[in-house]
Amino acid sequence: MCRPASPACQDAIETYSQNGSSCESSLAATPPYVFDSIAKISPRQLAAPPWKLYSAIAINRGDELTSLPLSDDSTIPSVDGTPPGDGGIQIDINRGSLIGLLLLNTFLTVITLGIYRFWARTKVRQRLWSAVTLRDDRFAYTGTGKELFIGFLVALVALLPFGLIVSVVNAMIPPTAFGQRFAFQMAVALGAGLLGLMAMYFARRYLLTRTRWRGIHGGQDRELRRFMVKHLNGYLLVLVSFGLLQPKIDARLYNYRTGISWFGTERFRASATSAGLWSVYLPSWLLFLVGYIALIVGFLPFMTWSAAAQEAQVTGIHPGPMPTFEPTIWIVVAILITLGTAGFFLYAVRRSIAFLGATQLGDMLFDLPLRTRQLLYIPLVGTVIYVVTLLLMVGAGALLIWAMGPKSTVIFLLPLVLMVVFLSLNSLISVAWTQVEVLRQIGRHLRLRNMAVLDDLLNRGQPAPTRGEGLADAIGDIGIGA
Repeated sequence: MCRPASPACQDAIETYSQNGSSCESSLAATPPYVFDSIAKISPRQLAAPPWKLYSAIAINRGDELTSLPLSDDSTIPSVDGTPPGDGGIQIDINRGSLIGLLLLNTFLTVITLGIYRFWARTKVRQRLWSAVTLRDDRFAYTGTGKELFIGFLVALVALLPFGLIVSVVNAMIPPTAFGQRFAFQMAVALGAGLLGLMAMYFARRYLLTRTRWRGIHGGQDRELRRFMVKHLNGYLLVLVSFGLLQPKIDARLYNYRTGISWFGTERFRASATSAGLWSVYLPSWLLFLVGYIALIVGFLPFMTWSAAAQEAQVTGIHPGPMPTFEPTIWIVVAILITLGTAGFFLYAVRRSIAFLGATQLGDMLFDLPLRTRQLLYIPLVGTVIYVVTLLLMVGAGALLIWAMGPKSTVIFLLPLVLMVVFLSLNSLISVAWTQVEVLRQIGRHLRLRNMAVLDDLLNRGQPAPTRGEGLADAIGDIGIGA
């Protein structure tokens, strides 16, 4: 049984329920906010029992009863056993038209030698953003391809000295100086990691500022140095623990990134923890550890022989025959890595669900009562599509070579055709299948509590960046998808 939001609200509704249309005197004494709350109630809710009507009014007012559902349907579990969303968010996307857009983007990206990918990404984001409706108003992506292209050019110019230094130093290190080469590779990895963190920071800020709803946009605090220090400290702990602390660090960094983000005048907050993640993460970590050890054992004879062969170029001593290939150990490695990868996917799904459920915008809480197994079909179907398409590509290529002969001039176009098909397949699976299915699942199950917060949102008036996430593109993102 639910308590009413206020005595005045309860009296007005009871009088209305008992006396029907002869309730002028009671309604005249009712505070104005009650009428505002009643105006937001659907006809189906008006026909509900009084105690459910109290709950609806309390929710529409933003009272402490906002954890209650907005309608009778929200209390009924769906077919898969989880409660449906509260209707605050709807996802409406036409997969067919999106596939057509992705194919066109791939074609234009190939014939422009990759330049069109910035405009391609913008069009896909506009399509995906506009598919999300919150309280009858659609989201909008306001970024442009020109911004992304200019950002890429600026970042590319900034990265040229780094790439030049890496190439020169790498050429100066002798092939047999394994210690120097290892130290240099570690330094390059550290530099690439720093650039990756910068790319993450600027990409997040750009996406938030280009996300708009009811004329209100998001943003991110200007604290690049603290952002990088926080992430470097976290990744260092993951490194020295050989990955064991990954769930704890993931929760800590998610809370930090969420805390520096805002939408309008409200700030995001998160209280995510690693509880409930270890049961999935630890088995996957062990599978990868054993697989990595088996991989080293399998590669060790070849690495030893390769080092002896390089030394033989200087000393003239024959390194001996190349080691024989042992298929058993590679089969074991493949099985362990496959199982570990599947486990890490389950971990990523469970982490996303748990972290989103620990997030709030101001006083509005997010809740995603979605089970991990409900999303398993997404990667499975994507993998089947990928494998079947690749097999068809290989079969078609072999048939073409057999029919026209290996010396035919048409055969030389085969690599280009395969590249176009691969890029199309990659964007179709990652965007038209995976991202669309994830969006639809979120739309079905996401529940927003205390949505009255959205009515008080205002813009901060903080200037948005004028360039896109160019550093992420310059580092190597192909960018045909979203």
